[in-house]
Amino acid sequence: MVFDARALLQIIVESVNKQIDAVSTFSKIAEGGSYRIFEAVFEDKSTAIARLPYPCTLPQSFGIASEVATMQFLRLHGIPIPQLYAWASSAENAVGSAYMIMAKVEGQELEHIWYGMSVSERMTMMEKIVEMEQRLFQIQLPASGSIYHKIFLDSQEGIDQVPIETAYTGENEFSIGPSNEYLWWYGHRDVMPVNRGPCQSIRESAKAGVLLTRIRAALRGCHEISR
Repeated sequence: MVFDARALLQIIVESVNKQIDAVSTFSKIAEGGSYRIFEAVFEDKSTAIARLPYPCTLPQSFGIASEVATMQFLRLHGIPIPQLYAWASSAENAVGSAYMIMAKVEGQELEHIWYGMSVSERMTMMEKIVEMEQRLFQIQLPASGSIYHKIFLDSQEGIDQVPIETAYTGENEFSIGPSNEYLWWYGHRDVMPVNRGPCQSIRESAKAGVLLTRIRAALRGCHEISR
């Protein structure tokens, strides 16, 4: 994975309205299956996180664009999501990579403190989790697929979308577009003529899944015959 670290740092400081000389440290803090995570720490002890997907991460531009839109959509619904400062869904920029710049969530992971919590503390925590799930399930969406900014989908040729209209968002600010679920894109599935969404009925969604399975099976059979 090749990118311009200096350009990335410059975008980070600009996104949080600071100067480059205010950076105390800039380092990689994690590496997972899809992203590398970098942290910038400033002299005032504030921080910012940069997430860069690997070039092989699928779907490429749709993945970042959907994750960004989903996070912003949920924040508008009162879900405590880290604030996004800047993002790019393609590598056509000074960094040479897609990226997301966001606030760092302070705190401890639940798995590290669970067994040290009292029964009362655990009950309180579970009630908060259930309350959050209830708020998520109360969000009504017009179709199945993934959430995007409408302006992003408008820029993609031949992509269907279903606008999301709620009291929390601006008119037609968000839309449901193709699913960014990995299973729809890996193993050359990204070039297959299948319906990845949006789907406005269970029947339509199931039909798309069956078609994808049939195409994969046919291609697998052709490959075996050629061998």
